[in-house]
Amino acid sequence: MVGLYRGSPCRRLQRPQRTLVLLPSLAPFFTVVFGNVFTLLDRICATSRRDESAVIFNGTPRTYGDLRERALRFANALQAIGIAPGDRVAVLLPNCHEWPEIFFATAAMGAICVPVNVLNSGPEVLGVLEDCDANCLVLNAASDASLADASGLPEAIIAVGPSAVANTHDYESLLAIAATTVPNGPGPNDLFMFFYSSGTTGKPKGAAHTHAGILWNAYQQVVDFGLTAQDRYLAVPSLSWAAGFHNLVLPLWWLGGSTVLMPTGGLTVDKIVAGVRDGNCTHTFFVPTLLKQLLAAPEQLAILRQTDLRWIISGAEPVPVPVIEAINSELPGCDVVQGYGMSEFPTIATALKPEEAIPKAGSAGRAMSITQLAVRLSDGSIAAHGEGETLLRSLATMQGYFGRPDATEEAFADGWFNSGDMGLIDEEGFLTITGRTKDLIISGGLNIYPKEIEDVIYSLDGVSEAAVVGIHDEQWGEIVVAIVVPNAAGAVSKEAVLTACEVLGKYKRPKAVIVRQEPLPRTLTQKVLKRELRPWAQQQVGEAAQKTPQ
Repeated sequence: MVGLYRGSPCRRLQRPQRTLVLLPSLAPFFTVVFGNVFTLLDRICATSRRDESAVIFNGTPRTYGDLRERALRFANALQAIGIAPGDRVAVLLPNCHEWPEIFFATAAMGAICVPVNVLNSGPEVLGVLEDCDANCLVLNAASDASLADASGLPEAIIAVGPSAVANTHDYESLLAIAATTVPNGPGPNDLFMFFYSSGTTGKPKGAAHTHAGILWNAYQQVVDFGLTAQDRYLAVPSLSWAAGFHNLVLPLWWLGGSTVLMPTGGLTVDKIVAGVRDGNCTHTFFVPTLLKQLLAAPEQLAILRQTDLRWIISGAEPVPVPVIEAINSELPGCDVVQGYGMSEFPTIATALKPEEAIPKAGSAGRAMSITQLAVRLSDGSIAAHGEGETLLRSLATMQGYFGRPDATEEAFADGWFNSGDMGLIDEEGFLTITGRTKDLIISGGLNIYPKEIEDVIYSLDGVSEAAVVGIHDEQWGEIVVAIVVPNAAGAVSKEAVLTACEVLGKYKRPKAVIVRQEPLPRTLTQKVLKRELRPWAQQQVGEAAQKTPQ
């Protein structure tokens, strides 16, 4: 079996969580029946929902039948230009109709689909392409500007529309001459997707997922959330993120439901509300930051009250009780469902039901049906309850990190996936995330790894020490602050730090830079005490804001 069911189970678990722990025995039946991810389209197209809308983008629908045909054409086109099963097809696209076609095409012919974060800078994109040894890259004019003169690109490059990159294949031209035959598809335990995060080392690290793991991730949501073919989801996240395809989108495609796809970038509360209204959506996604903005827009709340919206999915951080209470009051027919997940999967590992949101404020909820939780206590033992590093087991979890056997072994220590998040699991099985062993910053719902930014700052002359922390911000949840200590011979300016960080995606760049004259606080083993730096940085930024003329 894939993911966490390798090796022997840990015998120190005191009591099982609320989970279907016998589900591994059903895995062979499941994978024989459902095969690979492309077979979802085959199943739906064999029903009366073939002509229903699978995805709507910019007001234009794509039926399941059309999606299947175009996916098959692209699958055969990939083979025609020399892409073979197991080859990596990197996709650098904003949300668009072509993205789902590429998703199912790679699934059909056995290639590995590698979404590349559209917010990444050129060097970051090249880092992912190098790490996965991409055989093919799909891009468009919105994503290719930073790569126009880049070296080291894959030999096969496919452009959706005009492109500044030379020697590309035109996407539509390839489809026009391709067949619609069904290729010999991959098996359920073959690799299908790599999801990259930069990791605490600052280098890209790809979570490798099989067809079976991705199907389990979708199936869990179908069952636990009671989804139906009549549901319609407004997909706000980028499809280049794990939450894009794998939170509600693929589960609804499992059933023959519909997804309304929002354009990438520039999203505001009024645009999301308009998407819900115009798309007749029953479900959508709001990070807590946007929920707060929604409550400050009474005209948008009035619009939502006239729609079919009944579920708001939220994540990244707990939704404050006053926000929950206000949403319950303003939108009485709509529930807020909170969750906790990761790009290593499940993308929704725990869920907090609407009726639990206030009595269990701050909690991420209980384990989903095919997920089992535990914590590693301070003495190293593993328990069902208590506080420590959050561990999980799931049929949906990744197989490992591509090309990183040491990182994979570390992640799956003791037969559990070690999340790197500190958590508290109470006697009822509710998980509360209490800290981050990996120093993760979450800003506006996006994960940011400080080490990656620190490495850039250390490349500057005159830097003795550098630390990057996240501090509280009312709008974004957290913002990135860089703390720099100059060496004896040099001087480092705030402007130089900000300029150096322009190689990073905009969302990763520091919002404030503090030049500190005294050394950074450290432990006896010389680890930087970021728990001391965070409140200090918060105070420094606050004082600087007070001194700034209004």
